[in-house]
Amino acid sequence: MMLLNAGCGTHYAKGWVNTDVWESDTTKPDFRVEPGAPYPFDDNTFDAIFMGHVLEHIDWFEVPNFLNDMSRIAKPSAPMMVIGPDVYKTIQRWSQGNEPWWMVESVMEHQDINLQPGRGHEWWDGATHHWNCHEQRVVSILETLGFENVEILSEKMPHYKNGWKDEIVKKLVWPTVQTAPWQFAVRFTNFGTS
Repeated sequence: MMLLNAGCGTHYAKGWVNTDVWESDTTKPDFRVEPGAPYPFDDNTFDAIFMGHVLEHIDWFEVPNFLNDMSRIAKPSAPMMVIGPDVYKTIQRWSQGNEPWWMVESVMEHQDINLQPGRGHEWWDGATHHWNCHEQRVVSILETLGFENVEILSEKMPHYKNGWKDEIVKKLVWPTVQTAPWQFAVRFTNFGTS
């Protein structure tokens, strides 16, 4: 199977084609892609596409173009997954005393400063959050664009590190690094025809 890990960051997934807009000592994609440019792959290439903490780093008005390009390079009916920070869940968890304030700041839209503690002075293109990402907003854009079988997995997804075996697509292990209660997870399929 041809599998794409779009926006791999420091989480290189073995057996997947790893892409990112940045390359450094810690981020080593198989292919460096240009922000806003179509992905350098032929139509109907990938059997599955994983987007872990990617969409929020793309300008909101460019997200439809990015998702349409993912659709172009995915095979018809290919499964896809988006995982990302959920601003609403994070604020709710903070108000209940379950998350520190810096977590709220780090998941919210921020384009001018690095709000990711523990990364020191490391900074890379695309690290800023360009919009306030949350589960329902992502579901809405996926449905508007016509993706099929959109399913929220946030509460169903086990808290595994280093991959999550999909119960529907039996041979597929999504390259999740971790799941956390302040994140969302949405699985969907590409359009049924090419």
